[in-house]
Amino acid sequence: MNDTTQSSPRIAGPDWNRRTFLKASGATIGGLGLASWLAACGAGNGPGNAGTLNLRMPFLADMQVPDPDIMYEGEGVQVMESAYEGLVRYQPGSSTIIPHLAKSWTVSPDQLTYTFTLQPGVTFHDGTPADAASWVKSFERRAKVDQGPAYMVAGVVTTDAPDPTTFVVTLKERNNAFIHYLACPWQPFAVSPTAVAKNAIGDDLAQEWLKTNDAGTGPYIFKEFVAGSHYLLEAFPDYWGTKPTFKTLRIDITPSVATQKLQLDSGAFDLVTKGFAIPDVLAYQKNGSFNVVNSFGGVGEAIWLNPTSGIFSNKALRQAMLTALDRESVVQAAWGGLTSVQKGMWPDQTFSSTLAPFPIQVDGSALKALVPSLPSKKIDLAWSADGGAPRQQMTELIQTQLAAYGFDVTVRTIPVSEQFDLANQPPEKRPDMMVSFLGGDALHLDTTFRILARTGAKPLNFYQYSNPELDTLMDKAVQAQTPEETQATYQQCSKIILDDAIWIPLCLAPNSTIAHQYVTGIEDNSFYAPIFWPQSLKRA
Repeated sequence: MNDTTQSSPRIAGPDWNRRTFLKASGATIGGLGLASWLAACGAGNGPGNAGTLNLRMPFLADMQVPDPDIMYEGEGVQVMESAYEGLVRYQPGSSTIIPHLAKSWTVSPDQLTYTFTLQPGVTFHDGTPADAASWVKSFERRAKVDQGPAYMVAGVVTTDAPDPTTFVVTLKERNNAFIHYLACPWQPFAVSPTAVAKNAIGDDLAQEWLKTNDAGTGPYIFKEFVAGSHYLLEAFPDYWGTKPTFKTLRIDITPSVATQKLQLDSGAFDLVTKGFAIPDVLAYQKNGSFNVVNSFGGVGEAIWLNPTSGIFSNKALRQAMLTALDRESVVQAAWGGLTSVQKGMWPDQTFSSTLAPFPIQVDGSALKALVPSLPSKKIDLAWSADGGAPRQQMTELIQTQLAAYGFDVTVRTIPVSEQFDLANQPPEKRPDMMVSFLGGDALHLDTTFRILARTGAKPLNFYQYSNPELDTLMDKAVQAQTPEETQATYQQCSKIILDDAIWIPLCLAPNSTIAHQYVTGIEDNSFYAPIFWPQSLKRA
């Protein structure tokens, strides 16, 4: 479930089309790129932009590629949710699944066949119909591309389109998480078969073309997609649903949180969806020119321990680490009281902390006893860049605590692209510890286990952890016929993870969207709060 609280009103933003500046030379002024400096100084924008219908915002990092069957990151989901659409989605603020491109659906008594009744008259951005036959092709493409999100259709045996508005999916085995796969931000999307066929190079299924173009049905189309620089999305005039208020959505890649703040304050950005330091968030809450929307989703913050190489291949050391850190002081200092230390192993929205508790009492005795005998006390501690300032601060606080135990800890930032390639790297090339997200793809625990801990899973099983018993249990859980059986099996899974000591949960992080007063209607995704529903935004 999504516990969304709002302080003050909300926001929207300006637009500028300075592609030549953003792609220009590396000239800098005071450490800022020329385009960033101009934006920070106003560059034709500012609070006066409140009267326009152009929304401007940053990303902390570049997304991988905007191919709907490849893209599998947190950074960039806003782009996908703006250009593509799925059959169903989560109701804001809850785990309830509601219609989208499917008006309704039924499930057969054996829980193997899902029949979706589609919205009539929906067209792709190329003008072709988004009918049931196109959904057959869309499911086929995701399976053939076979990247990270392909697991969502891996259990599908057949798809059928008996008529243009009826799409039938038959599974090989029961899967009580399947409808959650279809509702999550990385869900199977409708992708134009015509566009794919027209732009394919050999048998690449248009993967090269989709690096800079889109083939969706969403409220926005790609106007410009310049990797590492900016993305410009433009409202689709023939959109079937509620048309977005803002005519363009401009996203600039801005890795520096300090630069993002400068540009937000100057009016060059209208809205920032995550990453600001908590003191800044609290200051914006008191500033009548801005609105702050604090939301909780289904993804937490955690410490990952490398069980396959380096210092933490020692299981006893990993187990000692579970209770050695004062997690509460780390969370309180980094988040300024906006959240609390996590009591369970998983976000409560996904699985109750009472069913899978995590040790609360701080006890460093086991770690102190082990440290003198360790062959090395060096720890490579990384934090993933998409977490912004609060994650960095938690990492530095963890470094301080570890140093008190006698460890020599080096802290570094790991870019999203590098993090998503860790599973392909030799074990010794991966950091010993990493502060990053902990959560699956949906408000169902299956996706946490399946993508983060299943043997051989890539790219999110960053350390390539493997436990065959866990693999068997996670399959048993989704095939269970009753909620009680599912719950009991996930309790067994949780005990295995706790014993193997590969994660130390920290907190369910509040996501703070900060915007100028002239944007209203911010509706955060109930699973992944940094993304908003583009059709809900309004200009005051």
